[in-house]
Amino acid sequence: MDLPGVPPELLQTLAAAANGAPIALVGGAVRDLLLHRIHQDPWRGLPDLDLVVEGAPGDPEAAAVRLAHTLEARPDGRLLAWQEHGAYGTVELELALGSGGLIQLDVATARREHYPQAGDNPVVRFGSLEDDLARRDFSINAMALRLSAAGLGNSSGLLDPHGGQADLQERQLRFLHPASLRDDPTRLLRAARYAARLGFHLAPESAEQVSRTLAAWPWAWRMGDPPGQAPAALGTRLRMELELLLEREPWPRALAMLQACL
Repeated sequence: MDLPGVPPELLQTLAAAANGAPIALVGGAVRDLLLHRIHQDPWRGLPDLDLVVEGAPGDPEAAAVRLAHTLEARPDGRLLAWQEHGAYGTVELELALGSGGLIQLDVATARREHYPQAGDNPVVRFGSLEDDLARRDFSINAMALRLSAAGLGNSSGLLDPHGGQADLQERQLRFLHPASLRDDPTRLLRAARYAARLGFHLAPESAEQVSRTLAAWPWAWRMGDPPGQAPAALGTRLRMELELLLEREPWPRALAMLQACL
């Protein structure tokens, strides 16, 4: 299977850089491939891939960081820049394409996570690819295609433990678990962005979760916080999602979807 805008040899290079560790394409690139769309970074318009690489059990080093070091050591100079986010075991990479273009990669070490308080940053632990898919926002973003020396697997090898393909066919957005929105309220803005861009709607149980979660406001935050005051990290994430919604999406449709939730 070919990924539009991405040379197959680049995917083979990434698989080789994983040094035998399981590595997979996940998230929006898989979703858009199944929708016959080209997945790009919303700010720069570059091809944008999300990858997950599994670490060895008991290995304290983030597998994504190890992959970045391997790419950095290659003589072809393909890796131009990278930035590590150590708390989450992730790395942002910018690579050169043979055609002279650029591509962005977000490489995550497979992890599981939980939210100690509503809206707070998650606490993470390294885990499996299946764990990593289970922590995501919507079923349509919780699918994966494994990479190998031959490049990208075909659609028959799609890993889809949460029914994302069926939700694509129904053109619906479905949260992965009943506390998804309470854990991370930015998922509501993300739902509005996807609804506007893709023409999707909230699944009935997800729309009910939105109503239930909003009705429970103000939530109980950490002890010592003023009543109703959210963690500072949540405000930063909400602002970023709002900027994307207003500057890079069909915002009247997105706002209409949000209004319908109130």
